[in-house]
Amino acid sequence: MTPLLRAYLLAMAAPAALMIAVVLRTPSTPGDPVLMFVLVVLGAVATNFPVMISRHYKADATPAIHLAAVLLFTPALAVAVIGSSALLGQGVLCIRRSPDTGFHRRAPIDVVFNTSQLIVAGGLSALVYSAAGTQLPAAFLAAGVMYAVNTGLVVVAAAVHDRRNPLELWAEIAASDLKQTTALYVAGYLLAVSSVGRPWLALVMMIPVSAIQVALTRSVQLMEQTIDAVEAMADVVDRRDPYTYQHSQSVADHAVRTARRLGLPDREVEVIRLAARVHDLGKIAIPDEILHKQGRLTPAEFELMKKHPETGVEILAKFPAYRHGRELVLAHHERIDGLGYPRGLAGAAIALGARIIAVADSWDAMTSDRPYRKALEAEVALAELLRGRGTQWDVSVVDAFAESLPGAIPAVERTRWTEVRPLLRSLGAAVGVIG
Repeated sequence: MTPLLRAYLLAMAAPAALMIAVVLRTPSTPGDPVLMFVLVVLGAVATNFPVMISRHYKADATPAIHLAAVLLFTPALAVAVIGSSALLGQGVLCIRRSPDTGFHRRAPIDVVFNTSQLIVAGGLSALVYSAAGTQLPAAFLAAGVMYAVNTGLVVVAAAVHDRRNPLELWAEIAASDLKQTTALYVAGYLLAVSSVGRPWLALVMMIPVSAIQVALTRSVQLMEQTIDAVEAMADVVDRRDPYTYQHSQSVADHAVRTARRLGLPDREVEVIRLAARVHDLGKIAIPDEILHKQGRLTPAEFELMKKHPETGVEILAKFPAYRHGRELVLAHHERIDGLGYPRGLAGAAIALGARIIAVADSWDAMTSDRPYRKALEAEVALAELLRGRGTQWDVSVVDAFAESLPGAIPAVERTRWTEVRPLLRSLGAAVGVIG
């Protein structure tokens, strides 16, 4: 954790303390102590059952409970309920250990930040609701404020950690959890309406809230299981040929490093990773005698081989997880000069992710043993990429890939000789001057 991030997490206690001071000055009336206790306990329990939505964001059922507190009580009491449930739930997570790593699920600094940002979000939401009235539009406004402030404060922390544009991160998080959170806020509104004077109904209303959480959990699990199954199919294709074992995994690793070097958002990097892992899935329809042929393919055999991107896309069309990655699979054999296949796309018409996979795929093919030749040295393979910049491969992608290699020299710092020397070695290898 960087000093700047640590400072930000700890500094969140200051606006939380200010929020508590502000709401304490607002008019307050007694609330139902039993209902307050029930909501505190329910919020603490919900905090301990999160679902990982993205690398930066976990979702749980607490939005429903926090919004209900805002709608049921005065700002001071709402902040008290939200802060108490957050502190209790986060405190339990601080004590619990992950069975996978053995580490505590929360560090004390995380407890400070998470509790503080929930107090700030809940307090602002309660003040807005109190000022706007108690009608349905005011409830929607309060929910919007709560969501914007809550996710906004988390996004800033993630942006500081990853040195990313916070607006890009917020868009990624919103795309992942906005529908589910909206459903929870609706459930929170119903929870508030039904439990006035009947605290026991709050427990009953947790059934639909829990159902939303379970549905989200099952959805995430189903998505992960689908991806695992499709990637297992791709690995089966790789295993048909001992020379291509783990080829797709290697291509995915190279593609991810290149995409990160280009500064692409996490969401786009993940789409590229998913597509790279299954980019050769369509070869499942290629006969072994063609796939394992040691000599040059005949024109008819090559035409059949060229169909594997389209076959792969036909298979992936059945899986929603690959909705955005199918185009990358289809285009990973296109060339910048338009001489690739299957559609002969050129330049910017080829999706950036496909251009990245093309470079990673070529590199792994060149640096791996094949039935008809031994693996090329890294320097010779890099020379091939440099020689094909602007014709076969995208210039910026090749540069980013080269800079992602261990011990690489950034493109802006390369001397002319650092590019000419490997090119000469590559030409020498091509005519048999060197091995």
